[in-house]
Amino acid sequence: MNVIKNNEIDKTQWYNFVKDHPKGNLFQTPDMYDVYQKTKGYTPQVIAIEQNKQIVGILLWVVIAESGIKSYFSKRSIIQGAPLAKNDNEDIIVALLNEYEECRDKRIIYTQIRNHYEMLTVNDAFQQCGYRFSSHLNFIISLDDENKMWERISKGRIKQIKKAQKNGLIVDVYEPKMIDDNVLEQSYDVLKSIYTRIGLPLVGIDQIKAINEKGLLVIFMVKTEQREVLGCRLGLINNDSIYGWYAGSYSQYYNLFPNDILIWETLRWGLNNNYKTFDYGGAGEPNKKYGVRAFKQQMGGELVNYGRYEKIHRKFMFQLGKIGLNILRLLK
Repeated sequence: MNVIKNNEIDKTQWYNFVKDHPKGNLFQTPDMYDVYQKTKGYTPQVIAIEQNKQIVGILLWVVIAESGIKSYFSKRSIIQGAPLAKNDNEDIIVALLNEYEECRDKRIIYTQIRNHYEMLTVNDAFQQCGYRFSSHLNFIISLDDENKMWERISKGRIKQIKKAQKNGLIVDVYEPKMIDDNVLEQSYDVLKSIYTRIGLPLVGIDQIKAINEKGLLVIFMVKTEQREVLGCRLGLINNDSIYGWYAGSYSQYYNLFPNDILIWETLRWGLNNNYKTFDYGGAGEPNKKYGVRAFKQQMGGELVNYGRYEKIHRKFMFQLGKIGLNILRLLK
């Protein structure tokens, strides 16, 4: 096996390997590598394993360094949907993880692998390389038939979707090549307001613009009949899947049920545009409170526990980081 890195990798072969892999996903594509390069505070790297000049394994990661004092406590490496190995070969997975260990930024505090598929069949490979599994839930919704999709939704949620329709709410869809700076900024203003209020992280608008430039973004915007924006959803599209990236509505309009019609119209658009699945993007840890899990569950998706793998490289800084971030939250 031969290891190649970054610009040594043929992008066409890389793209085709991910596209044809049963567990291939957007976050391991050359497109996302380019997006991360344009994102402030993000440093991507990628390694590939070759056999007979053909890629048989890929691992893309991004080092995230936040600005200011937070960078001391939280510099981390995130791997989404990888490593990808031909036929899930454990020797290739181990080779990728070992090579990653050799060339990763030694200043990072921890590495987190966010699984997009079931990986427990190759759990031994991760354990061999020092990674610990933890449960993390998600919902995957099949976009198979509108009547079947409707029947799988809970009665309470159906009632609220109908109320939203009765209240005159509509959802405008901005497909790739339809999204201009005005739509981007309007959506980002909504999300920034919501995510700041609830204390959750939100990527910078530079990353959203970079994804839009790649034609990977679709925006759903829920509005009143008077065209007042109440909320929005950003979806990432790749192959036959929609990934639910960021979403939310202003809390003062919850009585109009904007979130209910927003997800329903997202699913309908996906079905009508030949997508097969909607990935909700996460539903938290099983034993920890997660406010929107019940809402997501009521939309009729399959509950999965693909989990995460994590490896702490600097244990003292990891513990110190927990204390430091808690102090910063209290100061807010």
